[in-house]
Amino acid sequence: MKKKFAYILIPSAYFLISAFCHHRSALQAQDASARLHALTQSMFQEQIVSSTLNLHYTLEHPENYGITDYPVTYDDDAEPSLVQSAVSFASDYRRALYEIPCRNLPLEDQITYDVLMLALENENEAQDYALYQEPLGATIGIQAQLPVLLCEYTFQDREDVEEYLELIAQTDTYFSSLLQFEKARARAGLFMSDDNADAIIRQCRSFIGDQPDSNFLITIFDEKAEELPFLSEEEKDSYKSQNRQAVQKHVLAAYELLAEGLETLKGSCKNENGLCYFPSGKAYYEYLVRSSTGSYLPIEAIEKRIRKQISDDILACRELLKKYPGASRKNLSLQLPTEPEEILADLQDKMSGDYPKAPDVSVDVKYVHPSLEEFLSPAFYLTPPIDDRSENVIYINNASVASDLERYTTLAHEGYPGHLYQNIASQDDVARSLFSFGGFTEGWATYVEMESYAYAAAGCESEEAKAGAEFARLNRSAMLGLSSLLDICIHYHGYTRR
Repeated sequence: MKKKFAYILIPSAYFLISAFCHHRSALQAQDASARLHALTQSMFQEQIVSSTLNLHYTLEHPENYGITDYPVTYDDDAEPSLVQSAVSFASDYRRALYEIPCRNLPLEDQITYDVLMLALENENEAQDYALYQEPLGATIGIQAQLPVLLCEYTFQDREDVEEYLELIAQTDTYFSSLLQFEKARARAGLFMSDDNADAIIRQCRSFIGDQPDSNFLITIFDEKAEELPFLSEEEKDSYKSQNRQAVQKHVLAAYELLAEGLETLKGSCKNENGLCYFPSGKAYYEYLVRSSTGSYLPIEAIEKRIRKQISDDILACRELLKKYPGASRKNLSLQLPTEPEEILADLQDKMSGDYPKAPDVSVDVKYVHPSLEEFLSPAFYLTPPIDDRSENVIYINNASVASDLERYTTLAHEGYPGHLYQNIASQDDVARSLFSFGGFTEGWATYVEMESYAYAAAGCESEEAKAGAEFARLNRSAMLGLSSLLDICIHYHGYTRR
């Protein structure tokens, strides 16, 4: 009887111990998850208010995230002292993350933990290259993107209007800080080439134009003000007058200040070749590749993959042309829709068999203002606030999009199943919105862009036209690879024009 009793107790004890361990593990997971969410919430609240533009474009209702009192300011990270402050922020939160036992986190939280840890480590590394970073640029520089961001600034209430007016009145002060940063870069021998400076100066002059009273920041604000139901006629007139003065006195003046400042800095360039010719340029390039792509492979391994991709694409093109000699013609009889709204609808229909149904949202397709066409990307998607993704905006640059097929695949990249779909279908931790993950976002959009060539050819009866779409895809893939290879050869290996 004693032996039988013991046999009964042994499995019972094992069950109790297992249950206790499981319970303790669950409590540990809950504790670690709660600590992570508290940390990311604190991180988000602290950093999102450092830029009013970021705050406005990230949250429709900041009060729902505990954000009720914040300064109205541009992002001043261009100043070297504040770059160090940003690095200090990264170090502080990285240490706090280390204290959370990630092995106890649920899978989704583990992903957030890993993503933030890598992002913060990259931010921490940035302190070594503070002056290497370039806030200006002909296509993606601050001065290129700011006019569009100001145009798309939404007004939900009177406070939004007043916040906007307060913000644009600081534009000249903000650009002055950018200019001070460029002067520091010049003193360090890191200033841009005269050709790049001339391109940015030309862009500034184009934006200023010869009719400041009809600048599109004035006309667009006037149109939006007229449609605001919460403003009286007197308030509309007052705000329109304030905006006109602010644009002329502070925004256009800021672009004039920047143009004149860059003009005086011309001739400061010490290196017109790749980054690797700067003192820490090669290490900086390695940092850029890691932070931009998310890949920690050696540059040589990345280069090897790119060369293979280019070779495979070219060989495939050759085989395709043997069978369909006319596939390289630009005028393909694919019978594609031409209007942006029709293209997006067609893409949504054709992607339905490959991807989950997208949430219902509205998409407004707009066109880049003529004064900015020369300098902006062929197209771009403006991410909506994370707490209201119902309204989305895609811009098309008519000066850069040539053929119907290019317009179709460009809207696939920016819209469905590209950036727009990726954004509205994801529900990430809010802290992830503080960082840019180019390898993730652009990698996805490029992947689906390649798929969209098959969507464009779907239903087409002409085999040669289908082959033409595939040839265009292979050519696009090879050109992207070639651009990436040239980037490595110039900035890492030191290739020059001669």
